[in-house]
Amino acid sequence: SRYAEIARAAMDPAFSAQGGGGRSGGGSHLDDLPAEYAGVLLPMMDDPRHDTIKELLSPVVTGAAAARLEPQLRAMARDLIEACLERESVEAATDLAELYALRSVGLLLGVPSADWGQLAAWGHETVGFTNRRTGKPDDTSRRTMAELTAYAAELVSAKMAHPRNDLASLLATADLTRQERESNLALLFLTGGEQPRNVLAEGILALARHPDQWHALRGDRSLLNSAVEEILRWSPPNPYNRRTATRDVQMGDARIRRGDKVTLWWPSANHDEAIFADPTVFDVRRDPNPHLTFGHGTHYCLGAEVARLEIRVFLEELLDRVTDLTVTGLVTRAPSNKHSVILELPLRLE
Repeated sequence: SRYAEIARAAMDPAFSAQGGGGRSGGGSHLDDLPAEYAGVLLPMMDDPRHDTIKELLSPVVTGAAAARLEPQLRAMARDLIEACLERESVEAATDLAELYALRSVGLLLGVPSADWGQLAAWGHETVGFTNRRTGKPDDTSRRTMAELTAYAAELVSAKMAHPRNDLASLLATADLTRQERESNLALLFLTGGEQPRNVLAEGILALARHPDQWHALRGDRSLLNSAVEEILRWSPPNPYNRRTATRDVQMGDARIRRGDKVTLWWPSANHDEAIFADPTVFDVRRDPNPHLTFGHGTHYCLGAEVARLEIRVFLEELLDRVTDLTVTGLVTRAPSNKHSVILELPLRLE
């Protein structure tokens, strides 16, 4: 579980995201997801197909296209923070991180703003295929996934008829199968909202629990970029991704057999003392900071640039309006080893 081994496995095509090695299903979860997803969902594809689709989608989540999102992201962050300042205590995981992240993914995908409330309601109930509060699939999570999948199909049809400059339109008009378009759009709803939600909630908590770091940031805004990277290192929202060995591989003194599951534990890499000085210290001045929160190699996160922008903009708006962050009650988490989810973060903003 060292940085070097995790980075190596993430780069090695012998470790497949799609499956293989004699296994009938694939995926990035500990369990084998149904074979119908393998080779269809972007995180469950191998190159060259994976690289082709990733390059196809990149133009609307990088460079000038990503930068154009900033004014609207800033307005959303400002409105949410100012609404919370009027209260004695807020539930920051939901009222700040969750709403901001879900509205942001709605903006990125080109979801009509009238539908953002429904998108937020779905995201509030589920994490992937499971109930956010129990960590298990149930009638609620299955119903939510069915509704979300149906909505994705409708949005694909709408974007095919009237494409715009957004991620859903690019996906809908790409040279993909209908299943690839609809399944990946539903996936982008989930991951594009869930991962920023969780890393932002963890970042707010880290700054509240380390007031010296919050005040260092307030006193020197030049630390903002390194603070964003430290939040990402400190709290990967997706603790691991899984691969399947397609052939026998020797790694160190371990023999990995064809068909074995291999999990890449990003927090372990991010706390490797061979790479990071004092890795258990939260330090907004940390530089360099080569964390693996966005993954490594061909599956490096497609939305990394937008995610950094979302976090930076939110922190800037928070720094403009808040002098102190104080946790006012018990912080609770979802029972999940696949997603780092804060359910409740009671906070006072002064």
